[in-house]
Amino acid sequence: MTTADDIETLADLLDDFPLTMAVTLDDDGHPLSQPLAMQQQHHRFDGDLWFLISAESSTAKRLEKHQVVNLAFSSNDSWVSVTGHAELTTERSYIDEMWDQSAEAWFPGGSTDPSIRALIVHTDSAEYWDTPGSTIATVLSLVKSKVTGTPIEIDNEKIDL
Repeated sequence: MTTADDIETLADLLDDFPLTMAVTLDDDGHPLSQPLAMQQQHHRFDGDLWFLISAESSTAKRLEKHQVVNLAFSSNDSWVSVTGHAELTTERSYIDEMWDQSAEAWFPGGSTDPSIRALIVHTDSAEYWDTPGSTIATVLSLVKSKVTGTPIEIDNEKIDL
């Protein structure tokens, strides 16, 4: 059963990931992956993840046909998989709220570029794996596992939203 603590842990983990690999479906239902930059600076994770994307991109075109998306996040000591459905919108207030200097690299015409879309991924479920503590603690856990022959302890939780 999903608890508020599970969602808070997930939110904390997501705060550490500036990029994700988004898996979308092509016309034949085959999965394709592409990187996306998170635009979460103004939004604490509440079940939605925010991005800016070009309507002309192959990713946006695939999402118009198949809204199901998986977002994969990875670091040295934690991993998150989010499954949800995508909403593409031209809602100006969303685009303005997410606009920052990093967006200018992708949209040199500025925040009024007519091809910009706010991509909101509404989370249906998520799963995370998190190793205990710092990198040193992770290394110690790996050594302990090797010496004792017991599996490393990793915090793993599946969350339904």
